[in-house]
Amino acid sequence: MTSSPLQVLSSPDGACELQAAEAAAQAGEWRRLREDAGLGCDPIPGGVRLWLRPEARGVAEDLARREAGCCGFLDFELTAETGRLRVDITSPAPEAAAVIASLTGTDPGGDPRCC
Repeated sequence: MTSSPLQVLSSPDGACELQAAEAAAQAGEWRRLREDAGLGCDPIPGGVRLWLRPEARGVAEDLARREAGCCGFLDFELTAETGRLRVDITSPAPEAAAVIASLTGTDPGGDPRCC
């Protein structure tokens, strides 16, 4: 069963607007989300697909909205699929690869090593 996706599309602005302490705290929230609900990840064109347990949807939606608010160069799409939640984090900006890698726990070269 697939539900309609939540899309959080950002502006093309290429700078994160968080201060260092806020950015570190938010990165910690992404890490905890992966540790608590992560089921794996896959490279996709322009980013990474993160798989989560479906009960993590509320936390994932909140994080995606906040991340899109401070990192206008990232796009997020959350879609419930059978037994899991798909979170696509992408960007047309090549510079976004390091940020996407940080959020998803992957190597910025595209080698998935998360969850």
